[in-house]
Amino acid sequence: MTYGSIPPRHLTTILLILALAFIAPAAAQGTVPQAVQPGERIEVGSEPLVLDLVNLRNADTFNAVTELRKFRNDNPNAQITQIVPVPNDGYFKINVRTIDGNYGRYFAFSKTDGLLQQNSITFVPAPEPTATGIETVTAVTETPLVTQTTATTPEPTTAPLPTLIAIAAIGICALFGAMQRE
Repeated sequence: MTYGSIPPRHLTTILLILALAFIAPAAAQGTVPQAVQPGERIEVGSEPLVLDLVNLRNADTFNAVTELRKFRNDNPNAQITQIVPVPNDGYFKINVRTIDGNYGRYFAFSKTDGLLQQNSITFVPAPEPTATGIETVTAVTETPLVTQTTATTPEPTTAPLPTLIAIAAIGICALFGAMQRE
């Protein structure tokens, strides 16, 4: 029995396993929408937040929510100050730019049912991340410096993970294509 090169079907299996290892983390990223109840307060920050607005629908007709409307002084009879379109109320992405920094109470609106005054949610700014201080007691000892270095370390550059996964997937597909031609 001689050991030659790896047969193409085994190479294909190995490449398939590697492709799944790259693709699985990207598929597991937070895509599950957060269910929203009427009257709930939602913290909106710079990171996109995926919301499920189905619970804001009219309970009798169950027609989709098409807009979120903000009124002056939270009075639905007053002037509309902000309208946020909702293309899909089951999977709605929102961040600071979506509401243009206009935090406050938003009422659900359906094109078929009109304004749903009893179904509103309140958007509030997310707290800024702060460094947590850790208190430790240490003894201070002075050590003489032998040499000083003036080299600075460059800031590490990072590429977004989904982009790397897409590039790896394209490369693996190219390998599959090359194997099929052989």
